[in-house]
Amino acid sequence: MYQPSNPFVSQYGPQYIGIIFCTSNTTAPGRELEKLADMESIETALAVKAALERSGYRADLVDLGKARIGEVRKFDWIFNLAESVCGYPLADYEVAGVLEALKLHFTGAGSIALQACLNKPTAKSELRKRGILTPAFEVFNPGDSIITRLDFPLIVKPVHEDGGVGIFDDSVVENNCELTRAVERVQTVFSQAALVEEFIDGREITASILGNSETALSLPPSECIYPDPDVKKILTFAANWLPTDKAYQTIVSQCPCDLDAGVEAAVKEIAMKVYKIMNCRDYGRVDFRLRDNVPYVLEVNPNPCINPSDSGFVRAGLAVGLTFDQLIKKILECSIEASSFIENYVLVEESA
Repeated sequence: MYQPSNPFVSQYGPQYIGIIFCTSNTTAPGRELEKLADMESIETALAVKAALERSGYRADLVDLGKARIGEVRKFDWIFNLAESVCGYPLADYEVAGVLEALKLHFTGAGSIALQACLNKPTAKSELRKRGILTPAFEVFNPGDSIITRLDFPLIVKPVHEDGGVGIFDDSVVENNCELTRAVERVQTVFSQAALVEEFIDGREITASILGNSETALSLPPSECIYPDPDVKKILTFAANWLPTDKAYQTIVSQCPCDLDAGVEAAVKEIAMKVYKIMNCRDYGRVDFRLRDNVPYVLEVNPNPCINPSDSGFVRAGLAVGLTFDQLIKKILECSIEASSFIENYVLVEESA
């Protein structure tokens, strides 16, 4: 049985759960639309709170934009939904770092994993060292000469964003002029380096993982389908967040998706390897593109979106019979089990 070190946690597990998330009070010029992500964060936090309460837990919300992070000490456990939002002073890995410094238990990945995955070039380099296929890439910092050694078409995105932030309909470029424009936009609007990647024009697949170590479960892969020929086959910020956008209205997510058995097995195997290489914890998602049925890893997403209305992770859970309430409870249980293992391991090491 789990024997907690936190004196507020009973022998039966945590009873009082804090659900933390971030909303921003300001946005940088050119990034005003990103406030749309705040509404999704609030909706998700409310849904998680309701799910935990239906499972018998006491749960409260903490918007870190309105309360000091140190106030979360009162909780037995933290359900961490904190994400970097333009205008909020702490990145998601910095929030996790503060929780670690306070010696608080929380769901999802730790600060090191979050920081590594948020830095796309770092994550891609780490995967390539381990033999994982990912599109060829270059990084252009402000002031660099924008001359590529890669073959067009290419896709340009910020190195430190997710959720489609910084990706537009014209982010796929076909020549040097378009490349320069797209790179300079990223550097100017998002105040960071631009990641330039080989564009894989193939099926877009995501694979979700639930759990840790040997008991981690590969959920059925999902496919992002673009039925409208007038919609570019990329998930832009507008396609993710803007209801009036044509891509938002027409893109379909299918889970389980129709994959050849061998390709599905490969996607699941690679996703699990990537999840472990990047030290993801409790739950995560790996995004792929297929070229000639060969999976290329695009991104690694620790703590992916779990909004019940339209998130790939929740759809993958439903595909194996897990309701939203069951999925949220399982994420919490995975976090508890992982912390129990770590604490017991430390105790064994100390007594050896």
